[in-house]
Amino acid sequence: MNSILNIRNTVFWVILEKSMRAVLVICSTVSTGCILYAVLLRYVLNSNFYGSDEIILLFAFWLYFIGAAYGSYENSHIKADLLNMYVKNMRYKDGLNLIAQAVTVLVNCILLVWAFESFLWALEKMPLTTSLKIPIVIPKSAIFFGLLLMAFYHIFYLFENTVNFIRKGYFSTPQKNDYVSEKHRAKYPNDSTPTKSELLKMKEIEEKQLGGDN
Repeated sequence: MNSILNIRNTVFWVILEKSMRAVLVICSTVSTGCILYAVLLRYVLNSNFYGSDEIILLFAFWLYFIGAAYGSYENSHIKADLLNMYVKNMRYKDGLNLIAQAVTVLVNCILLVWAFESFLWALEKMPLTTSLKIPIVIPKSAIFFGLLLMAFYHIFYLFENTVNFIRKGYFSTPQKNDYVSEKHRAKYPNDSTPTKSELLKMKEIEEKQLGGDN
C-alpha cells in the first residue's frame, strides 16, 4: 500500500508530468502560430493557408485532452462544490467527497472504454482528413490517451484519499468552522482539529474579545 502511495516520488511520476507540460507547450505554440500565420496570409498578404483548420484542430485536440489530464494531475478542475459550505463535520464531508470521486472514476472509465473503441476503429479503418490527408487516428488518440491519464490520476487520488480517510478519519485540509466529532477525537487524540463544542467555545471567546474591544 505504501509503495503505491510513494509513486509520487518516482521518476515515472516526474517524467509523466514533464511530458504533459512539453505537449501543452508545443501544442499551444503551434496552434497559436498557425492561427496568427493564417490571419497574416488572409488579411495582409491576400493569400490562403491551405488546410490550416485541420492542422489547428489536430493540435487543439491534444492541447485540450492533455490539458484536461494535467488538470487531473493538479486536481484543479473547476467544481460546483457545495459541501464545504454546508457540511462542516470533516468525516461526513470527506466521506461524501470520496463518493463523488468514485463516481468521477466510474464515468471516466466508461468514457475511456468508448474512446478506446473509437481509437481502434480509426486505427483499423485509417480515415483521412479532406484537405491534407492527415490520419484521423492522430486526434482520436489524443482523446484516448488524455482520458487514460485522467483515469490514472483520478484512481490514484481516490486510493490515496481512501487510505488517509481510513488512517486519519478524513483526508482534506480543515477549513474555517470545520470540526470533528467527539468520537473522532477519542479515536484520534492527536488531531488538532476542534470538536463542535470546542469550536463554539472559540467563537464565544472571539465574540467576547470583540465586544471588549468595542
